[in-house]
Amino acid sequence: MFRQLKKNLVATLIAALALGQVAPAFADPADTLPDMGTSAGSTLSIGQEMQMGDFYVRQLRGSAPLINDPLLVQYINALGMRLVSHADSVKTPFHFFLINNDEINAFAFFGGNVVLHSALFRYADNESQLASVMAHEISHVTQRHLARAMEDQKRSAPLTWVGALGSIFAGHGQPTGRYGGANRYSGGNAPGNDKFHPAK
Repeated sequence: MFRQLKKNLVATLIAALALGQVAPAFADPADTLPDMGTSAGSTLSIGQEMQMGDFYVRQLRGSAPLINDPLLVQYINALGMRLVSHADSVKTPFHFFLINNDEINAFAFFGGNVVLHSALFRYADNESQLASVMAHEISHVTQRHLARAMEDQKRSAPLTWVGALGSIFAGHGQPTGRYGGANRYSGGNAPGNDKFHPAK
């Protein structure tokens, strides 16, 4: 089934290219994990994280080249939910998205939202490789790494985190701009965004 879905993805991408869709780049520097002792809840509640996540999903749907092939969407969400069922500290519902982008990358953001680049799907040799990336992104959400990084920034520069929140949503037309704000406030180490490189 995995190989058949990869074929479906390739066909979808060819059709998207024929229609002139261009995928934005989401590449950001690799992350470092924040201090696990940080109290993320003092900056954002779970409810606030979900509201921010909902806002970002609306922006993503309006500007990112989402792949809406029903089989692919069903597959990545089914695989993602199987992984979530084994995760600890799940406080939000999860949603998984696939975007047309030829860079091997994935990221997670507020409210249990995980975005995979189509290149991850294309270059994975098997389902286990794809699942390992998805599990990694799920852990960013369950451990609230983005909120923790905001809390750390708030402690070191009280006004900077307010500007960072605004910059997440200030980008217009490219999710890179919005998410790039989150990356900037954490010193170039946004915990919810990962860039993976294929083995050479």
